[in-house]
Amino acid sequence: MVFFFGFAGCIADETVPPIAVTKTAELIQYSTPTPSQTPEIKLPSLNSPTQLPTPTPTPVVYTIIEGDTMLAIALQHRISLEELQSANPDVNARLLVVGTELIIPLGDSIPSNPVIATPIPIKLNSTHCYPTPDGIWCFISIKNDRTRALENISARVILSEESGEFLAEGTAIGAINMLPVGEELPLIVFFPGRFPSEVIATATLLTVQPVPRNDDRYLNAWLEVDEIEISQEGMQAEAVGKIGLPVKSQPGNLSWILVVAYDGDGNVVGVRKTEQFGLFEPGSSREFKINVFSLESAISEVRAFVEVRPISNPE
Repeated sequence: MVFFFGFAGCIADETVPPIAVTKTAELIQYSTPTPSQTPEIKLPSLNSPTQLPTPTPTPVVYTIIEGDTMLAIALQHRISLEELQSANPDVNARLLVVGTELIIPLGDSIPSNPVIATPIPIKLNSTHCYPTPDGIWCFISIKNDRTRALENISARVILSEESGEFLAEGTAIGAINMLPVGEELPLIVFFPGRFPSEVIATATLLTVQPVPRNDDRYLNAWLEVDEIEISQEGMQAEAVGKIGLPVKSQPGNLSWILVVAYDGDGNVVGVRKTEQFGLFEPGSSREFKINVFSLESAISEVRAFVEVRPISNPE
């Protein structure tokens, strides 16, 4: 069965390459933010969206991942490049090191100990991991069953042997920033290296926050899928369609298109996204053609999503 879907929202061009494991976890809500360290994002071959700032004057910490630039980070957090550089004077903008933590200033002052908000309670539906010659990809499905759109979603994933011996730990993040009400998307993490044939994956929610009401960081983009073609063996699919902005929209600056492939049991078996920078005029549209590949079983269904971010200071 093939399913077409889209929502307002963000994307870079990569294919995510499965040991299927299911784990449900729930995090208890806290009434105040708790100081913590931003976990390292291990996603070497998927240009993933950055963490969005919380809607308060308190800055947040962002950890640099592969493919990041200072300008892209500044644009995605709706601050100027100069503000980002001023908040991080010791960071060489021309030589960003993966794992380096940046302070994202959201107010007039930059305290020495920025905090990261604890997440609201939400369940992780399932975790499925797939071995590849280079390592293991894990997809954690999360559904927004609340009354507000969610953002800044991440989960801690621990790999262990059947005996319980620890193997690896990483942070899974969303391929796009926003999870609309009623929708389900995968969080993604890659563990490089060699692992035993039988691995157990355990996922625990780390961060998730509601999108503020009347928030203007996500444009009301639309997506139409004109055609989905699945190969005869079911290991590859192609999605063809278009995205666009309403006439009365603000102009866009960053567009992400996400394509997710599912097998006959509804498990995520492949993910691919594309990213475009540049002016996206209101009332205009763009065509796309994206191939997605399965990491294990045959593809039965494909869904597509779009997220568009506005220009920081439209004139």
